[in-house]
Amino acid sequence: MFRCPVDLYGFPSEIAPERKVTIDLREGAGMAEVIAELKREIPGLEGHAFRQGENRLADLYKFNLNGVLYYDGMDFRVAPGDRLALLTLVTGG
Repeated sequence: MFRCPVDLYGFPSEIAPERKVTIDLREGAGMAEVIAELKREIPGLEGHAFRQGENRLADLYKFNLNGVLYYDGMDFRVAPGDRLALLTLVTGG
């Protein structure tokens, strides 16, 4: 197990207490495990950033892992030292 920081942007950063959360993961955890841990940490993400009742990204959301974007239906594996962010696909200004 290791502590993995996750930067939050867009709506997730608005409902979380801070723009960065730290979750506990096992080395090699995939997207579903990351989503499950984020839902435990920030329950309000379910039904918004994550599909209701599923450990999947909702439309318009993606993860950035070490500079590579991952959308719903894709997977990744995290390791200690990785940089992870949850982003909205479209942001306005």
